[in-house]
Amino acid sequence: MLPRPLALVALLMLSAAVAAPLGYVVPHRSADIADSPWGVQAGDNERVTLFNRAGEIGVKWTRFLAAWPAIEREKDRYDFSSLDEPVNAARANGITPFVCLSNGNKLYSGTIPNPDPDWRLIYGVKPAPPVLDGTAMEAWLRYVDAAVAHAKERVTHWEIWNEPNHYAYWGAPPDAAAYGKLVRLTAARIRRAQPEAVIIAGALAGLDPKFIAGFLAEDTDHAVNVVSFHNYAALPEARIYFADETWAALRAHNSKLALWQGECGYPSASSTKDFRGVSPWGETVQAKWLLRQAFVDTFFMRCSLSNFFKLYDGGNRADRQQRPELKSVDHLLGYPAEATGRRVRGNGVNEKCLLANPGLKPKPAFYAYQNLCAVFDGRYLPVDFDGRTAVRVLSPGQFNGIGESDDAYPSIPLVAAYRAKDGAALVAYWLPWQPQEYTPRPARIELRGAGLSFEEPVIVNPLDGSVRTLQPPRVEAGAVIFSDLPLFDFPLVIVERGEIKFSTTRTTPDGEAVPQF
Repeated sequence: MLPRPLALVALLMLSAAVAAPLGYVVPHRSADIADSPWGVQAGDNERVTLFNRAGEIGVKWTRFLAAWPAIEREKDRYDFSSLDEPVNAARANGITPFVCLSNGNKLYSGTIPNPDPDWRLIYGVKPAPPVLDGTAMEAWLRYVDAAVAHAKERVTHWEIWNEPNHYAYWGAPPDAAAYGKLVRLTAARIRRAQPEAVIIAGALAGLDPKFIAGFLAEDTDHAVNVVSFHNYAALPEARIYFADETWAALRAHNSKLALWQGECGYPSASSTKDFRGVSPWGETVQAKWLLRQAFVDTFFMRCSLSNFFKLYDGGNRADRQQRPELKSVDHLLGYPAEATGRRVRGNGVNEKCLLANPGLKPKPAFYAYQNLCAVFDGRYLPVDFDGRTAVRVLSPGQFNGIGESDDAYPSIPLVAAYRAKDGAALVAYWLPWQPQEYTPRPARIELRGAGLSFEEPVIVNPLDGSVRTLQPPRVEAGAVIFSDLPLFDFPLVIVERGEIKFSTTRTTPDGEAVPQF
């Protein structure tokens, strides 16, 4: 039986335009999907069995952090066992790894502590980047040589450093020019050993167009293939504000550069390590956030890869952060997180995971991602589509104020449009409000798809995987118009019936029944 919130969603999907369910999306294993933009960072490298679970979702990408100090613990002695097992397990499941070479090494570099004591409490103090010292840089390049020589038969995608515009991960005050030098020298060593390698730079903490322009100006713009970023925010749509400036920085240096979203996620509970987000928290909230960021990345940001962080975290729930002396207001409100959702704890469990700790039980976001991977693969590419006039609100439902009375973000419904290589259209639409755990009264809208056509459309609810028929749209002035559609704070997907597989029951790729959560 569906739980109360999703049961209500299922019932209220019904309207004059939306009929009873035809069935449920059939999941596909990663190995059975040719290509797609979807990825997940698996988590603890020693949990090789996790990649079987990632394979059940249907993702085609995963990111590994090959931390230099974890691999070179003694000078000029390299132990790649922490990399080998997960890389092999990912590939065995049809998932392509991209490996991030990162982190300063105390064998060669000292520390430059952040002067903020609260910052040091949460993030710790890490060795400075090797580019600041000639001897350390030579050691870093030897490490890069060793890593590529060891894994180049299995790894073709290499990322250079993790979040270099963040003090805690760069290990010093961020410096785009210094990072650009590191990228230039590192990319040259990778290409010398593996000319066909795909090289990724950036891995930025948030979208930072000025930092991008700064490091690309250091003669790196043609040394790399991809610029990547990480983006943690209460609303995934917030990153859209930086899209134009980001792409302007890329095109100013190299029109062939691709953009990847390499790491982002949202917690299902408030007591989480790392990025915390803002209320409300909940497992359905997390699932909605995941679906929204996926369409934001691939349509509005024009990213060719979207990677969720993460599948599992092996932390100890009993671990608690040691707090500095609290201010008087903190005795009332608790340790401050402000409204930004920034991290307040570096210990405990990362609740952004799709599998629960302990027990590895899939959360609703696991199944939502599984449904997305089965419906949307590499066949679909974004099309030019002006969504500003695509939606007319017929009734606001519980979303008070949307429609003609409000013309500002986040009360404007969003539409992402795609076309498959065979011409089939796919449209996702949603309201970018702060996701809610319960949405009992959807809005009702009319959706106009200019330049798109559908022969036998169905509507998919990625939260529960249900597939429903739609009344054929009317056509006016070359635009298809769907009337009386439900609108929620998560994407619903309109797609051709013949483009997806569904059955009367929900099953895993192995044929086991999926719990109706």
